Amino acid sequence: MQRSSLPLLLLVGIACLGLQPAARADSTEAYCLLSRHDHTSPVESGPCQFSQRHGNVSVLMGRRWAFRFEADQQGTGYQRSNSEQGIRFSRDGNYTLDVLWRRALQCKGPIQEPVSVVYLGSGDQSKAHLALGGQQRLLQRAVSGSGARYTGPGLELWEHQGETRINWYGTTLTCSS
Repeated sequence: MQRSSLPLLLLVGIACLGLQPAARADSTEAYCLLSRHDHTSPVESGPCQFSQRHGNVSVLMGRRWAFRFEADQQGTGYQRSNSEQGIRFSRDGNYTLDVLWRRALQCKGPIQEPVSVVYLGSGDQSKAHLALGGQQRLLQRAVSGSGARYTGPGLELWEHQGETRINWYGTTLTCSS
């Protein structure tokens, strides 16, 4: 190796040390509930995309809503509270956005699509938002002798003793969390 190329190699080596891989955001599909504090509009709900990078959060809710929560504004521009079910963002006097985590299910049956569910509310008024592949359905709580049962036209989700059974338009899936 020639002596004149050594400084060039050293310079290239130092430059490579300064390169860092691009930081990636943590993103996931979720289910969102948006409620206005002045109660002029009904609660809006539906699938949403949650992303977080360096504590900064972005939430896309359909084509209508895009929310941004900067980490350095937490406690002053908005309040954030975390739970096992998801994250709540509240802007005083304006709105509250609940981001609920989808629970992935491992299913056996003829359908080989990803399956996930979000449970909304509690008691007789609760609902389940079921996603199978790219299809999503909102199911209403139904009477059940045991376990939790939710139904919709052509659909049934029944959770009992750690097992979830889904009837998707005549096709049965047996799932676990």
